[in-house]
Amino acid sequence: MTHKPDPGTETRKTTRLGFLLIEGFSNLCVAAMTNPLRSTNRELGYTAYSWDFVTCSDGPVAASDGIIVTPSLPHTTGDKFDYFFVVAGMECDPDYRARLNATMRRACHNSTVFGALCTGAYMLARAGYLEGYRFTLHWENQPAFEEEFPELQVSSNLYVMDRDRWSGSGGLSSMDMVLNIIASDHGHKVAHAIGNQYQIDRMRSADIGQRPFSLDEYETLPAALQRAISVMMVNLELPLSIPEVASAAGKTVRSLERLSNRHLNTSPARFYRKLRLEKARQLLWHTNLSILQVALMTGFPSPSHLSRLYSQEFGIRPSAERQGAKSSG
Repeated sequence: MTHKPDPGTETRKTTRLGFLLIEGFSNLCVAAMTNPLRSTNRELGYTAYSWDFVTCSDGPVAASDGIIVTPSLPHTTGDKFDYFFVVAGMECDPDYRARLNATMRRACHNSTVFGALCTGAYMLARAGYLEGYRFTLHWENQPAFEEEFPELQVSSNLYVMDRDRWSGSGGLSSMDMVLNIIASDHGHKVAHAIGNQYQIDRMRSADIGQRPFSLDEYETLPAALQRAISVMMVNLELPLSIPEVASAAGKTVRSLERLSNRHLNTSPARFYRKLRLEKARQLLWHTNLSILQVALMTGFPSPSHLSRLYSQEFGIRPSAERQGAKSSG
């Protein structure tokens, strides 16, 4: 049902959003933002939101899924924006950095909120826009990001709204972020109505963490088991003992083992090891760390120990995994 605008609605301010699209950008990030905005305009009966696309070349760019987007404004635009996001995906370091930095400088100066979606955080970090701010990017890219920018603190949350610097981790987190904007501007009733149009039954808040690796049905697990997994995930480099994990989860070892076997079909120790191995896999794929460094960062005492368990879990040696990552890149 469409909410009828109040008298004088047509004269209300239109909130403007801009998107700087980098070749290979995540189209899902953009669509997850612009479609709810389009629906809000229809719901309210006036142009509450408008958006424009910018590219550094002023020409069309292809998203990672092959969809071509044509810019609606030149990269030298001096237009003012309420929100402006740098959107990237597969390409984290384009070779036109000077032009990119100049475009971002104008956008930052002319925007109330300046930020990034998915791997756009790389561009902001290299230009110095994330110093002193909390921010996030997709969990898959965080290990490589932290290797390049050890002085910056990356959040594991789905999205972060820190003062005038906002960032989203990618994918559908962009819809959570834009629904938050809609709720702030027009109330939760309107935001929930828009979410319902996209089969979204709840708006995830900014303090919800990303779910890396293979934590299927994580939110349906018993609370104690969720606490245990959370403790495991923040202690991958220096693994805790299972009694320590059980204590942190408020359970005895035997009780934790029963929960784990019932809901995860494995023991807590084996699940913990799998989390560490999956972390190792992401490091092999997305960083240039040596296999020794990967082993130490995931709590394995040596490359040979990592290699043996890695082969058992994934059917491939870490060295072969690393070679496959280079070949596919």
